[in-house]
Amino acid sequence: MRPLSPELLRSFLAVVQTGSFTLASERVSLSQSTVSQHVRRLEDILGCALLERDTRNIRMTRQGDALFHYAGNILALMEDAFAAVSGPALNGTVRLGLSEDFASLRLTAALASFQQRNPEVELHIATGMSGDLFRELDEDKHDLVFAKRVSGSQRGQVVRTEKLYWCVGPNSPITGGETVLPLALHPEPSVSRTRVLETLKAMGRPYKISTVSSSVAVLKAAAMAGLGISAFADYVIPQGLVKLEQGMPLLGELEFVIDRSTSASQAVLALENTIKAAAVEL
Repeated sequence: MRPLSPELLRSFLAVVQTGSFTLASERVSLSQSTVSQHVRRLEDILGCALLERDTRNIRMTRQGDALFHYAGNILALMEDAFAAVSGPALNGTVRLGLSEDFASLRLTAALASFQQRNPEVELHIATGMSGDLFRELDEDKHDLVFAKRVSGSQRGQVVRTEKLYWCVGPNSPITGGETVLPLALHPEPSVSRTRVLETLKAMGRPYKISTVSSSVAVLKAAAMAGLGISAFADYVIPQGLVKLEQGMPLLGELEFVIDRSTSASQAVLALENTIKAAAVEL
């Protein structure tokens, strides 16, 4: 078995997450030519192409997508192993800001595992709208934030992208053909709310906001009852809701990013790696 060097994996991840060899080189503090050589070396070792390149875009091949899902876990486990054997015991407090719809079973399990491995770390978790969480991070109310970012924003590190879908209850009377489309949305500054409203306004499609709540449970209940159509990223669609695609405009993709304060403790950095690895597998 030929080993997969962490340096090669780190360069590959950086290219995928930034979508650019130039930006990737800045992230890993290497020259662009070195990052390119790392990706080519990985492709030689694995015997397949990992990325498809043209003049404007970089896309993963099927094999590249598979490696991407493993690479984050490999690097996180290596750092955890080093910390467990050679590093000092982690302690202190970590203040994590998290979008409510990210509190899925798999991410919750990753956070529980982190605390089991680091019993001296006190983890404070706050949920909220993505825009509020980033503002609060800037105000030093959080050490680390995992949330969605507005299209065009450059803040944070992209760890996952997901399509945004219209969602209704399975027995909802809403078909998408309504003259005035009823909506059940998060309040401002919700990223998904902004995407929905911008999409409908661009089409000139009339709508009315029938339900507003920061609670995913409330929006699910409103959609189930037929009070309005809501929108959720693919992997966080609440159980029981179904996608409504026919006759509805595409909402595109949302970027899930992780961001932190510049003066991060070792506990914050360790939790960041844990979340990155879990996000890839969500």
